[in-house]
Amino acid sequence: MTQQALPGLFGRRQHEFQTSEHTTRDSMTSIQETIGRSALLAAASNYQSVAEALMELIDNPFDKRRGRHLTIDIRIDKKRNRISITDVGGEGMNAEGLKGWIRWGEGERHATADIGQYHVGGKLAAVYLAEGLEILCRKSGESSTWRFHDPHWGSRTEALNSSPLSQVDASQLRWRSGAPKQGDGFTRVTLEGLKPHRYEVGILRERLSDTYRSLIEQGNCTMVVDGKAVEAREIPWSSSVEVVEIPREQATPGVFVHGRLGAIDRDQIPDGRGVRIPAGIRTEFNGRKITDGEEFGFKLSGKGNLQRVYGEITIQGRGLKPNQLKNGWPHDSQAWAAVEQLVHERMQPVVSHLNNLTDARPASREERKRANSARRRVQAALQRLQRLRSRGGNRGTGHDEAPGGRKPAKPGNTRQPTHTTGRTRRATTNPTPPPSGAVGRLLRRVNGMPSVLYDHLGEQTPRTQWREQEDGSRAVVVNKDYPLYVSLGGNEDYVFESLVTHLVYDEASSVPDARELFDQLVWLDKTHAEEAA
Repeated sequence: MTQQALPGLFGRRQHEFQTSEHTTRDSMTSIQETIGRSALLAAASNYQSVAEALMELIDNPFDKRRGRHLTIDIRIDKKRNRISITDVGGEGMNAEGLKGWIRWGEGERHATADIGQYHVGGKLAAVYLAEGLEILCRKSGESSTWRFHDPHWGSRTEALNSSPLSQVDASQLRWRSGAPKQGDGFTRVTLEGLKPHRYEVGILRERLSDTYRSLIEQGNCTMVVDGKAVEAREIPWSSSVEVVEIPREQATPGVFVHGRLGAIDRDQIPDGRGVRIPAGIRTEFNGRKITDGEEFGFKLSGKGNLQRVYGEITIQGRGLKPNQLKNGWPHDSQAWAAVEQLVHERMQPVVSHLNNLTDARPASREERKRANSARRRVQAALQRLQRLRSRGGNRGTGHDEAPGGRKPAKPGNTRQPTHTTGRTRRATTNPTPPPSGAVGRLLRRVNGMPSVLYDHLGEQTPRTQWREQEDGSRAVVVNKDYPLYVSLGGNEDYVFESLVTHLVYDEASSVPDARELFDQLVWLDKTHAEEAA
């Protein structure tokens, strides 16, 4: 269902036509455009997820926020098979506003900056999600609370001819938290008899954290899902790439763009279902995310440094609107072409900088020799740490326990378990399982040491960082601009200690643990060199 089709689909028009050039006024006829409600039920199938549909209902109060702080409370009650979405602090609705909400394609006229534009999204979302619909609401500054209830909203094929709105006593409403103050507007939408979709609270929370990131971060709203506040998605901007600020600029008459462009540190993106920050530019309209991963004329889909390109821009104005589902822009419009050209020009310094890093001069023969020797030394130190741990010792650390906090084995008459094969019976000693935590993860690196690369990453960037390679593996990149690298000339000991530091601090759960592991590995490397000498 396209944006252009909506006014005709949900409105009513009177069309007059002539059967020929010479038809007289008396012979003219008329045709009335109508729509059956079954078409609306079919249109609701456009939604691809519960989160996408719920956000249509969440969007509504933002259009009437008018600078006020909103609280959005979402409750998913799987036992009672229902969901409630309550917004407090916005404009709310009175009886007339509620009547307008129920009418398809009609209602109070939207401003150009409103997220909603077509008066259909919330109603279609309710059809997609549930069988029954109840709305309780009060308009800001008024005292009357109104109720609408339709137990067959999600399946009814006949138009609603008459359904009474009832006035309710607001003091009888139950509030778990966040009850509105006197004079505050509120709306509570309850969806009853949920349809068989996947209602995953964790994914919903992540989607809200991402979609309304700017609004939450700027303090314009508070979102709560099942009693837990939703935090704004954090964007780990890279300090090694200068951020390009876009002040409010006019792309074309009536369309304005502002935001910032730069790069992100992909190693700092948190893990979790639903957490995804694709390369490219995020676009917002009125603080709400519309798309992410916009490339604006650059090819960012390949692996490498261009995967770090990231930006956030807000598009405003009367000449360019998101589509009805709020997940895209009309890319074939002249207004979008103007936005694309403006952002493309502003992205050029970021892309050029990252391209230069990608095309940096390969490591010299001496650098490769130092890197390979340092890798072998780290691998050997880990092997010695593994042997010490298996013997129950922790030489050189001043502790009476093995690395990883394991006590040495106590002497005693212990019987070794036996394993029987088809023909022979032999006693074998079970290998000591690797300890949990940082030591265990480090020991698994014994046969899986990452490769080492060199690059100029800037003085403010840490001495090492991870980088994903073309084959999907990860390498440790040594920063040749780091002041200590420059002063020491990037000798082998520096590369060894840089690699140890990177691995230890990446695996350890605390700074003291990391320091202890670092000391152990450096000590083991030193004693091995002294013994060899």
